[in-house]
Amino acid sequence: MKIEEGNEIICIIPARDEEKSIKQALDGLLVGSGLKKSSFLVINNASKDSTKTIVEQLGIIVLDCPAIGYGNACLVALDRIVNLKTKPKYILFCDADGSDDPKDIQSLVQTIKKTNADLVIGSRTLGVAESGSLSPIQIFGNALTCFLIRIFFQKRFTDMGPLRIIRYESLRSLNMNDRTWGWNIEMHVKTLQHQMKVIEIPVNYRKRIAGVSKISGTLSMSLRVGSKILYTFFKLLFLGK
Repeated sequence: MKIEEGNEIICIIPARDEEKSIKQALDGLLVGSGLKKSSFLVINNASKDSTKTIVEQLGIIVLDCPAIGYGNACLVALDRIVNLKTKPKYILFCDADGSDDPKDIQSLVQTIKKTNADLVIGSRTLGVAESGSLSPIQIFGNALTCFLIRIFFQKRFTDMGPLRIIRYESLRSLNMNDRTWGWNIEMHVKTLQHQMKVIEIPVNYRKRIAGVSKISGTLSMSLRVGSKILYTFFKLLFLGK
């Protein structure tokens, strides 16, 4: 499938082994986000289940990314978008597990338009997070990362939430390159280093529809992800890349 030209917003949705949740999640987005079907771009991130087939049956564009990693999936999407003759104005990032509330998407869209921000992040801390949707280590990790940003950048944030929207040209100027779990913190830190306008708004957050989180599903994985996020933060802080 080809990405349709002329969409103001393209929503990138990395998905790995989400056959139990992807249909319900995408159905919810199609009904509740206010975006048309051609705005959604699912990246099949080395799934070993029927994720890709389900997305295709829904008539939504899906691209393959054989290399595991959230950042890898996002980079595959951006590589395809950069070849479009007509570029989108905004890039939206959303999870495939149904944890994001589709109704919050229009709040993100309206906020970035009204405030002329470069990046708008959905804060689960400011909003309502369903009980059990965030693990204790996720809550701690977010608080620690936000504390570090406050110390080193004198900016106050509450969350590193995955639901976010960024101006396409701003994103291009960041030269993003993280291939795994450091993608969101790389985006956040680089926007601050470039003195871009970053704001956050409250969003709702729900338990994933099915399955176990690739990031917080086990303690060992949570520790690996947390270590990568801290490594990415300090590498960008001291090396600038």
